Amino acid sequence: MKNTYCIAALAALAFGATAAYADVDIGVAIRGEIAPGVYGRVDIGGRPPPTLVYASPVIIEQPPPHVVVAEPVYLHVPPEHARDWRLHCHEYHACNRQVYFVKSAEYDPDYIRARERERQEALRREQLRHDEHEERHAERREEHEERHDERRDERHEDHDRRDHDHDQGYDHDHEGDHDDHDHHD
Repeated sequence: MKNTYCIAALAALAFGATAAYADVDIGVAIRGEIAPGVYGRVDIGGRPPPTLVYASPVIIEQPPPHVVVAEPVYLHVPPEHARDWRLHCHEYHACNRQVYFVKSAEYDPDYIRARERERQEALRREQLRHDEHEERHAERREEHEERHDERRDERHEDHDRRDHDHDQGYDHDHEGDHDDHDHHD
């Protein structure tokens, strides 16, 4: 029984080590309706092609002449990725593939404006939270400084009062200090 556990543990370790060094390519295939914010390869599965961003496929790196060109791939990517495909094709492992970009609501100007409004509103809310935090911080700092000033004033008043109490009964004008020494006959 111990041998079985040992062999299973070794097999798991070996599998884990080989998986860690393998070039694992995990992809997402989208089936059904294309939804904004969900990106990856679109599996059309015998259905008619979806609405496309561009009528012709885009390819960044032409494969060498001796390589068989694979079927075009349908991808749903953010609009900014489709516009600057040369910068993003590596993220999808599709620089040397013909790519059709599948259109979704994200490509609609009204959707973009609404999304921008949402983003601006979120930034405005965040700025308000920040301003409120700064205001509370300034109020606490002001209250702290006021308490500090009050304590300092109280200490000075206590000190002055002690000096005043200490001075009671003593002649500090020093007029009579030298009377004993002015004995001129």
